[in-house]
Amino acid sequence: MADPTDTEVARAIRERSDVFERHFAAGNAQGLVSDYYVDEPMMSAPDAPLLRGRAAITELFTQVMRAFSACRLEQVEIRRGGDLAYEIGRAILTPREGGDPANCRYVIAWRRTSAGWRVETDFFAWGVV
Repeated sequence: MADPTDTEVARAIRERSDVFERHFAAGNAQGLVSDYYVDEPMMSAPDAPLLRGRAAITELFTQVMRAFSACRLEQVEIRRGGDLAYEIGRAILTPREGGDPANCRYVIAWRRTSAGWRVETDFFAWGVV
């Protein structure tokens, strides 16, 4: 694979983020994890031990989707080198019961795979970037 440009990587990550948002809005945790993460991802979430693997991350998103109906991802910065990239961003979650949106900040490590760019490691915390 040829080394992608910064613009190509940012576009590919935005497209993958759009897939994440569609699955989230549909309440499809399994599809979200399948289409967004590598086969053996890791996630660090607030007040939880390090999550390893798709099953654990699917369970987390299943719980989150019970409380929130939508999640919009906003890229703040992306840096890349070869088959790895990282993204700093913010997520705005819409509560199912109404009220003010919840804000998260995140850092994601992306890996270019044969299936395109996928998340290898995901860290998020409540609050704004």
